[in-house]
Amino acid sequence: MTTPVDPEPTGDPAVEGSIKNNSATQDPRPGDWASSLVDRFINVVEQVRNVTTRPVITLARALVFGVVMVCCLLAALVLTGIGLFRLLDVALPGDSWSAHLVLGTICCALGTVLWSRRSP
Repeated sequence: MTTPVDPEPTGDPAVEGSIKNNSATQDPRPGDWASSLVDRFINVVEQVRNVTTRPVITLARALVFGVVMVCCLLAALVLTGIGLFRLLDVALPGDSWSAHLVLGTICCALGTVLWSRRSP
């Protein structure tokens, strides 16, 4: 059985296994200035985009998600109020005036508490 032969031996057995012929890690050829110029241009454009565009996109996303969240919370609050009124309308005797009376009392009490805690 024969051992494979390395076409480019370095002479050091410890280094031979760790260094491979990788074109991505080697410097480009001196005559290949066009590709190095394009690579440098791409890197500069990516850096400018990371500094300018990404924060604006992040801010816009936060703003849109915030508006959607506020709309959902407002809808949930309205639907909870309607559900509470209908529950009281079914649970309390009489017509809907009793549900109006209970919810009106709760709202007046809450308003009185908040009014007393206001700063002058």
